[in-house]
Amino acid sequence: MTIARPPRIPRSQGHVADTSAGAGWAAVLLAATLWGTTGVVFHALGRSGGANAASIGFARLALSVPFLLAMARARTGDWFVALTLRGVATLSALGLAMAAYQLSYVLALERVGVAIAVLISICGAPIFVALISVVWLGDRLRARTMVALATAIAGTVLMVGLPSAAGGHGHRFAIGIALAVACALCQALYVLAAQASSKVCGPTHAGGIAFGIGALALLPIAWSEGLHVSPSPGNWAMLLYVAAVPTAIAQTLFLIGLQGTGAVGGAIASLLEPLVASLLAVVLLHERMHRTGVIGAALLLSGIGILQWSPGKRGASD
Repeated sequence: MTIARPPRIPRSQGHVADTSAGAGWAAVLLAATLWGTTGVVFHALGRSGGANAASIGFARLALSVPFLLAMARARTGDWFVALTLRGVATLSALGLAMAAYQLSYVLALERVGVAIAVLISICGAPIFVALISVVWLGDRLRARTMVALATAIAGTVLMVGLPSAAGGHGHRFAIGIALAVACALCQALYVLAAQASSKVCGPTHAGGIAFGIGALALLPIAWSEGLHVSPSPGNWAMLLYVAAVPTAIAQTLFLIGLQGTGAVGGAIASLLEPLVASLLAVVLLHERMHRTGVIGAALLLSGIGILQWSPGKRGASD
């Protein structure tokens, strides 16, 4: 890893500036909104580009690295930043958590289907964040945070929908459930590592280095699966969009926003992603949202609003 010039290290290693609660919520909600656009793009890539999940996951992380490092260069004047051993470990955890999340999600999809995999992985992440924050990090959860968490998760369950058949699949089904739980845990670790990265370096350097590590971790798997992407201008435009907007820009917004929302608040706000994906599917793919989905969306927004309208001091909502 290239080391920044000594005179510039203090500038490059500046932590994310303190973010107010309002600004933090705005940044995290915008990041979740941008994440929600990936579903439609991935659907289009799968249909027109012949891309498999491993190819998309690897390309998403790998192509985001130059965008993030260019943003870091523009923001701080340095392409890279000097890191302590602890800093390397934190950013490695960030990148590997993202890579493991994508891999476990794909493997869970293959075994239990979309409904169960999405339900467990999306709803489980904020629960794991809350548990780890309390048990491992010694944080305290306020009653308002617990109500918001329960309301947002209930809304997500109604919006995503419970699967009609959840049994009778034997060993393969059990493995799929375990993988979906692992996916939720990886998402939670990603959120916690993202919060910790603010003590290592700025958000663009953190994202660029971490996602580079994640891409390297996914490369052997993507290579064995075959890097299938039809090399048309339209497909490359979609890949570059995913790398630049819902990955590089959204990652930066999320890292900044976590300093105002706290880890649990950020995890709850990220539940907005499936709502945005559902709305885009309704508008662009002409899918239908049933009444329970509308009620679930209202509950999800209510859960987010409980924290957003009356946020405590930074870290208190954790």
